[in-house]
Amino acid sequence: MAKQPNPETRTFNGRVVVNRDWMAEQTGASRATVNLWYTKRAEQPEEARHPEKAVTIERVDFYDQEEFERFYAAHQERKKAKVLPSDTALYEGDVDDVLSINQAAELLGFTDAGAIRKYLSMDTGYFPQPVGTVVSPSGRRQIAAFRRGDLQDFDRRRTGDGTGAAGRPTGPQPRERKPETVERVETAVAYLREHGYQRGVGAKLAVIHGEPAWKWERIVKEARQHLESGTES
Repeated sequence: MAKQPNPETRTFNGRVVVNRDWMAEQTGASRATVNLWYTKRAEQPEEARHPEKAVTIERVDFYDQEEFERFYAAHQERKKAKVLPSDTALYEGDVDDVLSINQAAELLGFTDAGAIRKYLSMDTGYFPQPVGTVVSPSGRRQIAAFRRGDLQDFDRRRTGDGTGAAGRPTGPQPRERKPETVERVETAVAYLREHGYQRGVGAKLAVIHGEPAWKWERIVKEARQHLESGTES
């Protein structure tokens, strides 16, 4: 059984300190994403770096609240800067217009439809589901199609990485999965995108997150399948 979140604040040397569950609760990010912020802190510029641990209390790590809030504000600004600008034509026409996956990719500023296929393969609810299919430009096959209004909603809320919970819509998701499983897959997908696959990735992630290697080996396998299916033409 997954450990229940326990957001806490304490006072240490006259400063308010917070634990990682508090960070997840306040930001809306998954616990796995919060862990990733810390483990990858050395890769970030100093002005946007996650704070170091301030103190450990009863085997729980705590961090300076002001320093974390400063980091998170900078982190959000950097993510916004990564978002590709959408075409103004996305907001022209009726919200119930049906647009092909190729049109959607072009209007959202993606290089090609592969980015959308990746989001759909992750099945986290981050990207809207197709409402049907339309004939491809070649006329030889059917391709996914989306409602213009759904694409507009995605554009308004997208965060730039598609891996955290912040951009996930509320309400029922397309497929019922345990939240912790979804978080692990998102973490593995983000890791593979940045570092690529190599033997031992599952063991590395298991050490980082303090969990059994077999669990992360299965997650990495699923993450690889998501990425491979997302790059299919």
